[in-house]
Amino acid sequence: MLPDREVRLALIGDIHAQWERLDAVLERIALERPDGILLVGDLGSHDLSYVNRRTPERDARYLASVEEVLRRTRAVCERMLYVPGNHDLPDLSFPGNVDGRVEEIAGLRIGGIGGAGPGRFRFAYEWDEDEIRARPALECDVLLSHTPPARTELDLLHDRVRHVGSEAIRERAFAHDGVLVCGHIHEAPAVLQLERCLCANVGALGQPFGRAQVGYLRFHPEFPGGFEITHHDLERGEVRTWRRVVQGASGG
Repeated sequence: MLPDREVRLALIGDIHAQWERLDAVLERIALERPDGILLVGDLGSHDLSYVNRRTPERDARYLASVEEVLRRTRAVCERMLYVPGNHDLPDLSFPGNVDGRVEEIAGLRIGGIGGAGPGRFRFAYEWDEDEIRARPALECDVLLSHTPPARTELDLLHDRVRHVGSEAIRERAFAHDGVLVCGHIHEAPAVLQLERCLCANVGALGQPFGRAQVGYLRFHPEFPGGFEITHHDLERGEVRTWRRVVQGASGG
């Protein structure tokens, strides 16, 4: 059952330990005082990078950077959830990892799908489409997926020609009644609706194509579709808002 009051969650895209941009985003979030913060993955430094470059020293620097990302975020809002991205370790043990499970923030159920696919580039957390299809369905209101659904504005590369998202995630979106929040494709911040699922790529803080930007997910029981997403580009001074449209829905 959805909450009977307004709930607001801040959404932060691929951080990649970009401290200046993260601090700018967190400063803005602090003014908004949301009920929680969702992180879409690719949290830490590039020390982890390709798996064939891993060393104990590089792993330690990477883990320290993830811990610092989470510390700074929790200093602004204690209730924070995340999924690991393809540049993250799949078994991150810091509190708040919802990959493959569901947790609740202010009455909204958040279910996580970490990692990336179907392309494989020898990063730490990659999967095939059938691996995602084999995962149990997540009974939730918000799907927090690092990878965007395929063949949408959310998975479109900078050449505006190639789509690199996941068909399995697309299938999940079409079956989902609620919201999907993703990242991974840095240059594709956008919001669109697939059937009853309002889908948002909130853009990246990290390179390439990164900038200071943040999204907000707002649930209100009086909205006809329940959910609204706003994207703030802090560097360009742009604000865009979308609401979920559900045929036959009514407010009140």
